[in-house]
Amino acid sequence: MSRPFPLRTPASKPRPWALLLLSVSLFLIAAALLPQFPQSSPLSGITGSGFALAAEAAPKAVADKPSPNVDRAVQVAVELEGTDSLGARLAFRLKDTFNSSSLFVLSEKDAPKIRVLLSTTPEFPSRPSVGSAYSVVWVFSQSEGTLRHYLAREVGVVTAESVEDLVAHIAERTDGISVRYGYLFQ
Repeated sequence: MSRPFPLRTPASKPRPWALLLLSVSLFLIAAALLPQFPQSSPLSGITGSGFALAAEAAPKAVADKPSPNVDRAVQVAVELEGTDSLGARLAFRLKDTFNSSSLFVLSEKDAPKIRVLLSTTPEFPSRPSVGSAYSVVWVFSQSEGTLRHYLAREVGVVTAESVEDLVAHIAERTDGISVRYGYLFQ
């Protein structure tokens, strides 16, 4: 089976620009790979023509001392609706986590904040210690007298064993929401 468009037929002449194109391509590939050579290579003395070696451009070591980023701290408030014991434990641990975190400021002041509205009810009213159904709604509140703006929601079931995991999840999601809607605080 013959090809309809052969790449090169015996009667065609070699293209004079093909060698130039190959040379330019090889030069660009070499220029892209040059910064990847280590400092001890024979090419380490070559710094002219605008090429900088990766070893020369390496950043200085940063001390491993994380500091709290005060500019990113977001004011939050937790409001609980429910009378079951697991819901009260969940709200208490959530407030404790927000209070001990450098990412959040647990506050009841009249200021812009994210309100975490937590509603819980026993999963089985006859056995309230088995589990609780919960609903979490994140809203933004500019002040006490203004309308709250809906941001996100989540529903689920929590047991006594999963309270700590759920608290970590809600705190992580609150941080994500505060980053996503950070423009509301400006």
